[in-house]
Amino acid sequence: LPTTPQAECRLAYTVYGDGTIQIALRYDPIKELADMPEFGVLFKMDSDYNRTKWYGLGPDETYADRNRGAKLGIYERTAEDSMARYLVPQECGNRTSVRWAALTDANGHGFLFSGDPFYFSALPYTPHELENAMHPYELPQVHYTVVRIAKGQMGIAGDDSWGARTNPEFLLD
Repeated sequence: LPTTPQAECRLAYTVYGDGTIQIALRYDPIKELADMPEFGVLFKMDSDYNRTKWYGLGPDETYADRNRGAKLGIYERTAEDSMARYLVPQECGNRTSVRWAALTDANGHGFLFSGDPFYFSALPYTPHELENAMHPYELPQVHYTVVRIAKGQMGIAGDDSWGARTNPEFLLD
């Protein structure tokens, strides 16, 4: 990983004959590094795979410290509809306590992600694209679906909206 001091992460794929792929991600913490914002993977899919269906908290975005109003259920959205309508584009669309999530095209072909409760999102933009746009019209044309699957993610805020640090119980070890 591009950190100082140096840290290492291992990602292993086991592919089975029935099309199942088991993924294992391993990281040994380095005490000198700052708080880890997220432990997971992010990858791009073709934009045709933009339909999501998940069993987890919803229907709107949820985070470790912002999910009390959500209900456990099966929900559906497109990647485009998962974008929150914030004045300034930013990361959004996260789902917590997900047991499974499907990402498919218009014909229903695609992928099924499952495992212990995990965090999931599928958006039409990368974090870099979102962070570099000050207005929605500055976002690029959609060419892919960006999928995030994480075992953990730190909370998004403290007890106020003007700079309080994330509460300790919502940080990752």
